[in-house]
Amino acid sequence: MKKILSKAKKLFYIAMCSPLFLFGSGGGQNVLKTLEQNVNTQVTEAGSSLASVLNTIILVIGILWIIVLMLTALFNVEQIKQHIRFVIIASIILGVCYGLTAAAM
Repeated sequence: MKKILSKAKKLFYIAMCSPLFLFGSGGGQNVLKTLEQNVNTQVTEAGSSLASVLNTIILVIGILWIIVLMLTALFNVEQIKQHIRFVIIASIILGVCYGLTAAAM
């Protein structure tokens, strides 16, 4: 029983002192400043990755949209004339979303 308690105490002390060991290697820097810099770096990288994925998805949707419009205009011009407002609005939305995600990368 004493061995279990001594091992539990050692694990408790290690768990309590581990933040000092993890952030203490900065050469005397402030622990919170180091943590803040690490968090900011990770958030920026995650946001850039998400913007890159969204940019690729929007680019694929935009190319498919152009192909569908060309095929529709080739075979059925009257349908494009009836829905021209929707075509323009959807094209503008795709362009704006692409621009926003490209700027965020």
